[in-house]
Amino acid sequence: MRFKPPPPGSDIGWRVEFRTIEAQITDFENAAFVSFCILLSRAMASFKCNFYIPLSLVQINMERAQRRDAVLKEKFYFRKNIQCCTCECDPDIVEMTIDEIINGNGEFPGICKVIRAYINNMDLEFVTATRICSYISLMQKRASGELLTTAAWLRQFVLTHPLYKQDSVVSEEMTYDLLMECNEITNGKACPELIGTLRQSSDHNNRHFRRDSYQTSDNPTSPVFDAESHVW
Repeated sequence: MRFKPPPPGSDIGWRVEFRTIEAQITDFENAAFVSFCILLSRAMASFKCNFYIPLSLVQINMERAQRRDAVLKEKFYFRKNIQCCTCECDPDIVEMTIDEIINGNGEFPGICKVIRAYINNMDLEFVTATRICSYISLMQKRASGELLTTAAWLRQFVLTHPLYKQDSVVSEEMTYDLLMECNEITNGKACPELIGTLRQSSDHNNRHFRRDSYQTSDNPTSPVFDAESHVW
């Protein structure tokens, strides 16, 4: 994310925008990341969520995010109190894993629950709702470690390649095999460790799309987000 300056002659002020993500191997992953960002931004605007933390902590988060397997091994500063929009309230900033930030824990509901509360207020067709739920599930499974991130999958491919000599050298032959494998996955080859079965069959996640409850089955102990009153 970055600060976006206001247009000349406008009074809308400074804005914060999501930055372009890295291209993923499959169209499904690209659609999932883009949809996730769009839905999160709209949920933030709709529920007036506040994710502000001091820039000094943002810098620490960025440094930690660059470490290997940070998605599973690192903790990041994040505010638990995302419903308060005033400067006087306590943001209650704590360190959480990506799994806790995305999927929630006993004290924080998780970003995905906020998004699900938002889409439950939308009049979506069955097919659209099912597809969106498959996108959210990909984010949740990547955050929890159930599915590999693209970076982890690339490292695993190289480390298990028969020509790799444990010397940090990626030969032309290995690079060719990697690109061919990526091309096959892009064109439909199953890759359960990277995508699971989400791309092949998204309707199994439709059980999460329920208008009578904002509680997800991914983490039944996390707080429920009340979209009507905008409180936990």
